[in-house]
Amino acid sequence: MRKTIAAVSAAAVLGSVVLAASPASADSTRILPIKAADNLIADGTRERLFLSDRTTGVVALGYDGDVADTYALPGVSDLILTRDAARLYAAVPDQFKIVALDAETLDLVAEYPVGEKIKPYYLTTGGGKIWFSYSERPADPWGSGKENIGSLDLAGDAPVVALKQGDDKWDDPWYDKAPRLASAATDTTRIVAAGVQQDAVFEISDGTLKQVAVTGGNSSSSEKQDVALSPDGEFMATTVWGENQVRIRRTSDLDMTRVLPIEGGTTAVDIAADGTVAAGTGGTYDPDIFVFPNGSSTTVREIELGDTDDWISGGDSIAENSLAWESGGGRLFAISVNTKGVYSLRVFDEPRKSQPTLTLTGPQSSARAKALTVSGNLKSSLTLPAGTPVTVTRTDAESPAGVTLAGRTTDASGNFSFTDTPQSGGRVTYRVAYAGDETRSAVSATHAVDVARSTPSLGLNNNGRVYNYGATAYFSAYLGVTYKNRVVEVYADPWGGDQGRRLLKKATVDGKGYLYTSVKVYRNTAVQAVFTGDSRMSPRTVTATVYTKVPASLKLTKHYKTAKIGKTTYRHYKKKTYPVFTVTLPKYPNRAAYVRVDIYYQGKWRSWGDGYVGQDRYGRSVIRMDTRGWAGYKFRVRAAYRYGTSGDNVNYTTYTPYQYLYISR
Repeated sequence: MRKTIAAVSAAAVLGSVVLAASPASADSTRILPIKAADNLIADGTRERLFLSDRTTGVVALGYDGDVADTYALPGVSDLILTRDAARLYAAVPDQFKIVALDAETLDLVAEYPVGEKIKPYYLTTGGGKIWFSYSERPADPWGSGKENIGSLDLAGDAPVVALKQGDDKWDDPWYDKAPRLASAATDTTRIVAAGVQQDAVFEISDGTLKQVAVTGGNSSSSEKQDVALSPDGEFMATTVWGENQVRIRRTSDLDMTRVLPIEGGTTAVDIAADGTVAAGTGGTYDPDIFVFPNGSSTTVREIELGDTDDWISGGDSIAENSLAWESGGGRLFAISVNTKGVYSLRVFDEPRKSQPTLTLTGPQSSARAKALTVSGNLKSSLTLPAGTPVTVTRTDAESPAGVTLAGRTTDASGNFSFTDTPQSGGRVTYRVAYAGDETRSAVSATHAVDVARSTPSLGLNNNGRVYNYGATAYFSAYLGVTYKNRVVEVYADPWGGDQGRRLLKKATVDGKGYLYTSVKVYRNTAVQAVFTGDSRMSPRTVTATVYTKVPASLKLTKHYKTAKIGKTTYRHYKKKTYPVFTVTLPKYPNRAAYVRVDIYYQGKWRSWGDGYVGQDRYGRSVIRMDTRGWAGYKFRVRAAYRYGTSGDNVNYTTYTPYQYLYISR
């Protein structure tokens, strides 16, 4: 943006410039709490950024995007910061005034009305005055305004406003667009104006406008989107609404020296102290910032901002007049906006440097201890010479911090390759890096290869064995040959969702490869032996599932005697008394006891009835047997917990012994 006019360390001449090398660092993005953005200014004195939000007023930001101060002044059309960085001036056309703010605090210093019908649009400084372009509102509300250039002199006891300092060609007969103004950081004797019908350079050292050069016709006509001067004032850059180019003119005669091609339609332009030109665009599918080295019409870097919203396709774009080079520094600041109207501060740490691309290709998998080859290509918008060095680092399980391999150099096309024989299995990552130089940023790329590992022998006994409730199960895990790791972990995972997997033992196996441990079992339990692997052996887990019976009991009551019939003991019940069966199982949510009753009929035991009965809070299930009409018959009964059908599956199916009963006549 052209308003970066705070003092710089030295004047730059547009020509051959050598930049100092600097370490590569990351660009940054910060969402801003604003609804519009225009007129970005970089204040190197305070490391602040100023911008205008036409909906609210003036905003001061830190370089990190934090809001430092605001001043409520809706409708600002332009901002300038004085060369001593003490005052910030704002043009407010709809209020017919120019407003002065303290640049440190954004407190109001003064307001300067410029005329009852005079709408100031754009500002610059020079020759001890504030220069402004304006549109004079016509008496006829349907008529066209008259555009020209005026000045505000604050040197005397009272402000002095002078109008019509330029000629009639500053008038825009179509859209009432006042010309844009700019001045240089280190040249206080000239200002430039870029209008719809003409561009001009003025000498203002004595406080009056003296035209030095002018150009008109088709080459300059149309609305100027932005204008910027080189810090020494020798060159002028202009952008035109809807054009895909930036024009560079010599201010001594306004001859065109360069045309910088861009894509997407320009929205902003600024020239750095070393002559580097940055141009921003409003395109959504093209690069958003184009950076041209001093004297060149070829970009050194094209920056694509990407898409920060998921509403519609197309990337973010640069807001109007919202590019600014860091005064006295190397960074480039920009305000971007997405399709949802969200504004962000973008900070580019190395915008002058070409951004090389580094690509790697190679196998996705490989056998261990077998040679593999990775190929690469290094490209840059500034051609790299043959012999450019790159470094190669390998990271794997044995060398997590990385091992530096022999470096490589590129050929004339940027190609290179290297061969390595990885001894470690698993994920092996190769990182290739180019260190960068004075004109190119550093870049690196990685390529990962899955190197096969051998599968170790791992065993665990007792799989499928059934234990009594509360018994101790003893396990032995066996680990075969490995590379370095000889540790085995054994876990127990009782069935059911209320108990988690727990470690039983973690230790180095003995000299024969065994590890021993035990666990008391109250449920079916999955026991796992785990080997976590090493650089040459893959991880492995084996599981042994052991099953656990429940202590199931069945008690018969209400009988009047116990006596044998033949060799079998029976409970004897009177024919009017209902037998009662009580089944007790370990309590578990939703558990039910299974009960089956058989009748002895025609010389054989036959099914009489069965079913499931839920538990009370003590784990008991109580059943009353209706024996009316069955006097003189023999019955037998047993109960069970049945895996999967008794309401859960955390134990092994367990039956009680049969008990016998007789219904007396």
